[in-house]
Amino acid sequence: MTRNCLLDAHKRGGCTTCLMTCAHRISLEGLNGNGGRIGAAKVPSEYRHLTLATSPARKEQADIYGMLTKYVATFERQFDADGERVKSLYLWSDSPGTGKTTSASALLNEYIVANYLGSLKRGIQPMQRPAFFLDTNTLQTDYNLATMTHDEEGLAKVTATMRKSMDVDFLVMDDVGIRSASESFKSIVHAIINARTTNGKPTIFTSNLPIDEMATVFDARLADRMRDQCVVLHFAGESKRGKR
Repeated sequence: MTRNCLLDAHKRGGCTTCLMTCAHRISLEGLNGNGGRIGAAKVPSEYRHLTLATSPARKEQADIYGMLTKYVATFERQFDADGERVKSLYLWSDSPGTGKTTSASALLNEYIVANYLGSLKRGIQPMQRPAFFLDTNTLQTDYNLATMTHDEEGLAKVTATMRKSMDVDFLVMDDVGIRSASESFKSIVHAIINARTTNGKPTIFTSNLPIDEMATVFDARLADRMRDQCVVLHFAGESKRGKR
């Protein structure tokens, strides 16, 4: 089966006739489809070739996808340093499997494409890592394990991930608040979110909890930070995992 190209919607007639050695495709996805700028962003492999148009969550979440399409149009603002900033989004549902992570990943891919094409259009070098996918639950597990085992190398990797998450222009924080956190891990999450809001950098949060409950999972100050310039979108429905 032919794999979708992230640039398909941006080329007249699509990319079906393009060679796999297309320089633009390689720049975005690498030679094997798991490298390039998408690979550097650490997008989970099953989501690396999704856009809003090809997302399997589009049909079930049609109303939300109408809003997300308008949201993607604001990605041009990344090239206007003095203009209105790109807002953050908080995607949540009462149950897992409703398309939150799928949608967040598609948005991340769209941002990378917007940065790549927008940079070429303006005659500037596209960023190698304009966006990053952070699995908050995995980061917490890695941090807890490294702390318990006094693993300095493990802690260094956690710190490196934290720094990337703080500095990158566009971040997905997946599974925020999935379980209780230690005070030391809360400080890591707070540092990431505080750095991003202070510098006006957009973040896509996904969670199975309403944003008001972030004050309980973390604290009121962090919850207030998450709300800053953030639009909350509720994904309705039951889990679709295993049904496609």
